[in-house]
This record gives sequence, structure tokens and C-alpha cells, in this order.
Amino acid sequence: MNIIFPDWFDELTEFEVKNKGFLLNFTVFVNDVEYCFSFYDIHRLIQDYEETINELNFFYEENLVILPEITKGNIINFIHNYLIKNNK
Repeated sequence: MNIIFPDWFDELTEFEVKNKGFLLNFTVFVNDVEYCFSFYDIHRLIQDYEETINELNFFYEENLVILPEITKGNIINFIHNYLIKNNK
């Protein structure tokens, strides 16, 4: 399994997105195939959902993935357990 993260996704960025609770339109290459996901932790998802539903009366986020925390390890775990095991 070959996973390539963007060059800008360093330890500082990981710290920031972990604290913010989201990482939107995140592009990652898995075995030379490009994927784009939006990652949320449940607390930030609820906050954004409530704000958006009150404003727009709907919530939509393409390729939404909910993780316990937005960390590189959790993203790799998702990729391994969803994409690799399901041959996506």
C-alpha cells in the first residue's frame, strides 16, 4: 500500500487540523490513484451541521469521513480499512 500525503501536511498542520476538528477537500494518493475526502471529528461535524442546517436548511459534504480525531494515523487507518480492503 502506497499512500502519499501532500507535502504541506506536516506535524504543525496535523496539530492544527486536530484542534480545529476538520480537514476539507484533502487530496491523497493511494497506489497512484487520487482521492479527495473531507474529514471531520464528531464534535466539529455537529457544530457545522447545526450552523448550516439553520442557515440553509440542509447539510451536504461530498466524500465526508468522520474520525475520532483528525490525525495522520487515523487517516491512514481509514484508507487501509476502507479503500484497500474494499478495493476502491
